Amino acid sequence: MQKDRIFLNGFMGAGKSKIGPRLAEKLKYPFFDTDKIIEQATARKINDIFNDEGEATFRKMEHAVFAQLIHANPHAVIALGGGAFINPDNKKLADKFGLTVYIKSSPQHIFERVKNSSKRPLLQVERDENFEANLLAKIDKLLNERREIYESAPIIIERDGFEPPEIVKMILEELSNLSI
Repeated sequence: MQKDRIFLNGFMGAGKSKIGPRLAEKLKYPFFDTDKIIEQATARKINDIFNDEGEATFRKMEHAVFAQLIHANPHAVIALGGGAFINPDNKKLADKFGLTVYIKSSPQHIFERVKNSSKRPLLQVERDENFEANLLAKIDKLLNERREIYESAPIIIERDGFEPPEIVKMILEELSNLSI
C-alpha cells in the first residue's frame, strides 16, 4: 500500500487541519490543506465561494487543486475538505496515488468543535432557540450521507477524546503496520 501521499479525510471540524501539519512534520513531508489553498488562490473565503458561486463551482476548484497537489508532490500530507470525496474522481485519485486516513468523530464532538464557527457553509443554521438541535441534526444528516465514503478509507482513526498529537501517533502506528 502506497504511503507517499497521505490524504486526511473526515467531516468538517474533525481536526484534519490541526492534525495534518503535525503528521507531515513527523513524516518529513510537506503539508497542504485544499481549503486554505483555494482561499489563498481566490483571495476569498470558502463561505463566499459557496454563497456567490455555489457548491458545484467550489467542488470543481477543489478537484483542480487536489489533482495539482498530487501531481506536483510525490510525498505529502494533504487535508481534504469534508466533502472532497463527493466527487468520485477525487476518491479515484486518492486511491491511485496515496493512502486515505479517515479522521472519525461523532456528531456531538463535531458539534462542540463547530458550533461557534461561521465559516462552514454547509452547516449554516439560524441562531434561534432551536440552534443547537438544528445544527446537530444537520451534522448528523451530512455525516450519514457521507459515512460510506468516509468509512471506505484503509485507515480509520477514532478522534473523540484524543488531542492532535495522540491522533498523529495513532496514524503513524497504523502506517507502520501496513505492508509495503
